[in-house]
Amino acid sequence: MHYMNISNFDLNLLRVFDAMMAERKCNARRATGVPVQPAASHALARLRKEIGDPLFVRAGREMIPTARATELGSAVHLLLDQLAL
Repeated sequence: MHYMNISNFDLNLLRVFDAMMAERKCNARRATGVPVQPAASHALARLRKEIGDPLFVRAGREMIPTARATELGSAVHLLLDQLAL
């Protein structure tokens, strides 16, 4: 199991993740306020490193969540909703 250090964790990474879970497309950055695709890709790469999982795999134009992403999806959405981020 991969443990992450949350002392300096950027919660905005979870916004990108939540948008990707909802949209399942590379253009999920629109829902996050991340202005350009490279920024969204960079945020996802940082989150992948923190989580220790690829989180999403490309299938055509869709991004399919991994088992770990599916496992985290509802908890992340609930957390962001409760924090109103």
